[in-house]
Amino acid sequence: MTQTEFRKKLSQTVNTDWFNSVEFNLRYTHLNLSYEFKGFGHLHKFVNQQINGWDKLTENLPNELLASKKHFESIENQLISFIDSYGSQENESNLESYFRNPKNQIQNNTGTNFTYNCPETEFLIEVYKNHSESFIGAYTYLTGNLNQNINVKDNFNGYLLAYEFTLKDSTAITERRNKEKSSLSKLRANFENSLPKLESELVEHLKNSTEKYEEYSKAIDEFKEDKEKTYSDWFINTKGEFESFSTKSDKRLEELENTYKEKLKLEEPAKYWSERAKKLKKQGWIALTVLVILVLIVVFSLGKLLWTTPEQIYESFFDGDKSSAIRWSIIYVTFISFMAFAIRAVTKVMFSSFHLARDCEERHTLTYFYLSLLKESTVDKEDKQLIMQALFSRAETGLLKDDSAPTMPNDIVGKFMSK
Repeated sequence: MTQTEFRKKLSQTVNTDWFNSVEFNLRYTHLNLSYEFKGFGHLHKFVNQQINGWDKLTENLPNELLASKKHFESIENQLISFIDSYGSQENESNLESYFRNPKNQIQNNTGTNFTYNCPETEFLIEVYKNHSESFIGAYTYLTGNLNQNINVKDNFNGYLLAYEFTLKDSTAITERRNKEKSSLSKLRANFENSLPKLESELVEHLKNSTEKYEEYSKAIDEFKEDKEKTYSDWFINTKGEFESFSTKSDKRLEELENTYKEKLKLEEPAKYWSERAKKLKKQGWIALTVLVILVLIVVFSLGKLLWTTPEQIYESFFDGDKSSAIRWSIIYVTFISFMAFAIRAVTKVMFSSFHLARDCEERHTLTYFYLSLLKESTVDKEDKQLIMQALFSRAETGLLKDDSAPTMPNDIVGKFMSK
């Protein structure tokens, strides 16, 4: 597992502070090396470097050195396994109790393992490459387990090579080398000691970043859900209102189209009835004028006759010869008869004109009343036929005896007014 992946896993623990505060001490006495670590992240960084370092070395390594790689891999697996098992644990005392045994195993099982970057490892690899038969002797000498038979030449050569490597040159050179090695060890130790704080800060930063990311992600998801719900509600409401508006508009448009069609059908008849009413009224007034003139003529002639009777009529009437009087009477009666016939004819024309004018006005009014009914409500087909019959039926003129009376829409109007 890479350091980035391990840090991410470590940042997801509940009690991250505890995982960053655990102290480790790895002592490799046969190498005169001691490492202090603070926090899982710091220890894993060292272990990960050792694993990667061993991976970069030549593949043809003896089993004794391959055990060192497995040693560091075992430490990494123990760290990962503990995080997976107890990462959700928050109580520090419980964590201390659970980690006591794994910690002892990590610190006490250093054994005869080597780090990939120590001089002893480089020396043993060179011996294995150049004098493989003497490798066991050199290895056991450096680990301090002198369990190989020194009487065997190869083992003796390995001891000798390890001895020369350990006590090489004069005492002064060896002492200087040891001091330099000690100085370098101190410098490396100081550097390694500064890493736990940085590692802890990095893990804490990763944890905070992860928590903030999760909070922001949750807030964004909630905001998204809220806006989606708002948009969905708005869309549903708007869709319903739009469909209702569209239905009403289509229905209203259809009604207006029907009304307009009916208006087009009845516009010319209404116009004709309006103009016809005006013309008939004018004709009626003319007939009335003629009627008045004829009546005045009859009245004037009758008055004139009574006021100034011809002498011939008086003489013939009182002299015994009444033929002349009878003749003038027949003439005047005949005149009066013609005048009466003319007055009667003019009277019929006058009343017929006024009657037809009023009928045209009623038909004109009924037409627009019918259109208003179409605009405000629906007219049944049966009622429509009755209205059309009233609009286009014959009208009584008064000139003929058997003229049919007009079919007036009184019942229809009453029916619609009661709705």
